[in-house]
Amino acid sequence: MVLNNNIKLVIFDLDGTLIDSQYDLTDSVNFVRQKYGFNPLPVKEVASYLGSGITALVKSVLPELDGDELNKAVKMFKDNYAEHLTDKTLPYNEVPEMLSNIPQPKVLLSNKDERFSKHILETLGLSQFFTEIYGGDSFKEKKPNPLPIYEILKKFSLNKEEVIMVGDGANDIHVAKNAGINVIGTLYGYSSLEQLKEYGADYIAKTPKEIPTIINN
Repeated sequence: MVLNNNIKLVIFDLDGTLIDSQYDLTDSVNFVRQKYGFNPLPVKEVASYLGSGITALVKSVLPELDGDELNKAVKMFKDNYAEHLTDKTLPYNEVPEMLSNIPQPKVLLSNKDERFSKHILETLGLSQFFTEIYGGDSFKEKKPNPLPIYEILKKFSLNKEEVIMVGDGANDIHVAKNAGINVIGTLYGYSSLEQLKEYGADYIAKTPKEIPTIINN
C-alpha cells in the first residue's frame, strides 16, 4: 500500500511500541507461576507471548490451567500487576520526541486493559499526546479483530486511507490488514525484522524517530 500523505489520525499500540513493559509483566507472570508451584520464566520467553491481552498471556505461561482456575490465575495476575505497572516500565528512547513530532491526532489501542493503559501513560507522562486511550476491554472485540479500528474510524469520521497503525506485534499488523489500513512495524519492539515482514507490515521503523518521517514524508 502506498501512503497518500493525507494521514489524519495515527493509532498506536502500547507495549513494544511506546513502552518497554516486559520486565514488569514478567515479574507478575512469575508471581503467579510461583503460586502454582512452577519455576520462573525468562523475560525473553514472556515477551514472546505479549500482545493478545492478559488472559491470553496467563494461558500461555500456565497452559495447565483452564476454566475457573484460569480465571482465578488471571485475577491474581491483574491484582499483582496493578501494583507494579511502572516499577520497571519506561518509554523507549525518543518516544516523547516522536509523539511531539507527529502533528496529527493520536489514539492508543492496546489489548491491555484500558485502566492499565491509562494509568501507565499518565504515570510516564505520555497521556497528554493522545486524544483517546482504548484497551482490550474498550470494545466488544480486541486486536486482531478489526472492530476497534472500525469504531475508531466511525468516531473520527475518517476513511481507511486517512488512518495509519503503528505497532510491534502480529496483532497490530493483522488488525491493520484486517481493517484495510496501512501499518508501520516497530523493529525496536518485541518482533524481529523477519517477523514484521512475515506479518505484512507496510513500513518498518528501526527507531521511534523514524515514525514521523514515514507518516509525513
